[in-house]
Amino acid sequence: MKKLPILKVLFVSLLLTVGTLSVKSQGAYVSANLGYGFPMSSQDISNYVNTTSGSNSTTNEQIFLSFGKGFNFGGTFGYMFSKNVGAELGISYLMGGKTKANDDYSGGETNYSFSGKMLRFIPSLVISAGAEGLNPYAKFGFVIGKGSLKQEFEDVDNSNVMKGKLKYNGGMSFGVNATVGVSFGLNDKMSMFAELNSVNMSYAPKKAEYTELTYNGKDMLPDLTTSIKEIEFVDKITNTGTPPPDSEPSEQLKEKMPFGSLGINIGIIFKL
Repeated sequence: MKKLPILKVLFVSLLLTVGTLSVKSQGAYVSANLGYGFPMSSQDISNYVNTTSGSNSTTNEQIFLSFGKGFNFGGTFGYMFSKNVGAELGISYLMGGKTKANDDYSGGETNYSFSGKMLRFIPSLVISAGAEGLNPYAKFGFVIGKGSLKQEFEDVDNSNVMKGKLKYNGGMSFGVNATVGVSFGLNDKMSMFAELNSVNMSYAPKKAEYTELTYNGKDMLPDLTTSIKEIEFVDKITNTGTPPPDSEPSEQLKEKMPFGSLGINIGIIFKL
């Protein structure tokens, strides 16, 4: 949380510095966009593998994933201090796609899915060619995100079925963003654009909690102790040999979850 004021200062300083370059071609604008991100900088997550058990052997297949994949939508407010240099603040909401895993064991099967969501604030420096018609440009900036993760599972053991959902949240995420794109003017006030966008960031949730757990249709949450139902993620754990009280959340070490992506965005720009 201490990094957020620093990023604010850097962005305000950027506005003030760039604003002295030119006051003759000032122009404010807003934009709206829709896009899709493909996973980038994927990594493995602890115990998240495909497992197949046979009569004499067990096969594990590693799964690599990034929660940055999926559809996103958002908008920006920007200001061009000249035809070539500007700054903008973007807001984007990521609706991450699911990554699935499977555990096939003797007499049953467990199916898992893991997905993420994130609200992202993106202050950026804009470098534009300032051309008429097709106008190429680039953006470079920070990403400040508030995310969450959802893990779901369904275990079918003979005729017994257990289903559960686990939500991870808490904490902020920081990363970097780079974009190259081209816009095309439709008239004096409106343009269309297409972009190739790269996001490099990770997210370490602070806590997790079961939001759903059923066994053959019966709600099991009321029967769970707090230590089973809730998890706190910490930087360090000291093992004293004494289990934590049932009335307190259990502890696990923090794990950084990848949210990198390489995506395509399209949208429209309105000059103010």
